[in-house]
Amino acid sequence: MDYDFKAKLAAERERVEDLFEYEGCKVGRGTYGHVYKARRKDGKDEKEYALKQIEGTGISMSACREIALLRELKHPNVIALQKVFLSHSDRKVWLLFDYAEHDLWHIIKFHRASKANKKPMQLPRSMVKSLLYQILDGIHYLHANWVLHRDLCLRAMSGPAAHDCRLQAVDGGDVIHVQ
Repeated sequence: MDYDFKAKLAAERERVEDLFEYEGCKVGRGTYGHVYKARRKDGKDEKEYALKQIEGTGISMSACREIALLRELKHPNVIALQKVFLSHSDRKVWLLFDYAEHDLWHIIKFHRASKANKKPMQLPRSMVKSLLYQILDGIHYLHANWVLHRDLCLRAMSGPAAHDCRLQAVDGGDVIHVQ
């Protein structure tokens, strides 16, 4: 390959380190790597993102499958892959998602804790119906596209007490695409 062409590509390639601030913001661990809370360095928006660093060097076949599948899936109740970053210097792969502060367990725990603190706050039936509908709608979409999920993890795109909560199935590392 032409050296000038390679140099030009390297100069044009976006690097996750240049675009996002994420140091010291580790929020969890996914199937294939660590997850960090990140913000844009340029301040274009105040939105929070989840940056998933795929473990190891290079890109495994399972990571390739996860990326390919996440790029295809488009549904309000299935997490959307925003961007993929490939770092050629240290051979790392980064996946960018919207950040979700809470998961379904936090929502349930929040409402249980309110009972224990003598502040009765039951989960409204309308919210239970909405959450159940969203779960089933997301699973239906996955199954309609021949995708089976072995470890469904649900994240809430708003706070634990919000009535307009939107759930998303996340972590594409535990999915199987049946052909």
